[in-house]
Amino acid sequence: MTLLNNEASKYEHLFRLNRTLDYVRDHCAEDLTLAKLANVACFSKFHFHRIFRTALGETINQYVRRVRLEKAARMLTHNKDQSIIDIALDCGFSSSQNFAKAFKAHFGVTPTYVRTQYNWGRMKNILAKAESEDREDVPSQGAPNKDNDCSHSGPLIKRIVEQRASLPVRVTEMPGYWVAYARIIGPYCLKTAAPAFVQLLQWARPRGLINEKTLILGVLRNDPDITPVDKCIFDACITIPESVKSDGRINVQFLRGGKFAVYHCEIDPDGHHEAWMRLITHWLLSSGYQPDNRPYYEIIYHMTGEYPPGRHVVDLCLPIRPS
Repeated sequence: MTLLNNEASKYEHLFRLNRTLDYVRDHCAEDLTLAKLANVACFSKFHFHRIFRTALGETINQYVRRVRLEKAARMLTHNKDQSIIDIALDCGFSSSQNFAKAFKAHFGVTPTYVRTQYNWGRMKNILAKAESEDREDVPSQGAPNKDNDCSHSGPLIKRIVEQRASLPVRVTEMPGYWVAYARIIGPYCLKTAAPAFVQLLQWARPRGLINEKTLILGVLRNDPDITPVDKCIFDACITIPESVKSDGRINVQFLRGGKFAVYHCEIDPDGHHEAWMRLITHWLLSSGYQPDNRPYYEIIYHMTGEYPPGRHVVDLCLPIRPS
């Protein structure tokens, strides 16, 4: 996310923009007009349009359309019992025709193609076959994104399936968490995430919000196979009491609980993506579960000094539901 020039107003602007991004994510089926979202952000329509485009690199209408289409792509792959028209309506489109046209323009394929070629059952069978046949041309997990240099490469999955091992995964009901967060938009990697954690911890420590009960989390809001990597949202979070409120510098949000697969592991700082792929390939494929549409997140332990430590001890928390 591009930072605005005036240091005094930078955090206030980002605070309001983050509130708007969260609102779009949670209300994308509603009529999201410029006037309505400007009101959420507490800007005039003129200033909101200008500030949003400067910070995000796209207009508010482009952003809303993209969020709706990306949500629809995830639902097409995971919600096998929901009709395409119902998915279109749930994502804020007025008709299946408008949805199909926008979807094809954005992804280059039809919603029906994604439903048939990238549904969870078919992807599960392809990945399982790749495991037995030692294939390199393994497709990615999500719907195709013509703009992405996909990080879920065949050679990576090939290496993972060759090193198959039993993982210490537990299925559990996770609670919901109130969290304070600092947001970064860009590729999911250490270089991108580190400044967000630095900003968050510098804010939290003087306020006495870091103690033995505090959890430090990294929330992955997007699927890089669907969302352009430079548009992916990462939230560096700490758990907080519900009484802690946003202060114009750091935002607050609620992370929904529910059933999760939790994989405890120790990894190199650049090994997060591979660890997630191991969880999917070595456990999820044969588990009887499939990914749910709630955000993935990591609980990060031993973050006592500057981020990052030499090794990351983490719980990978994958939201799941029965296949």
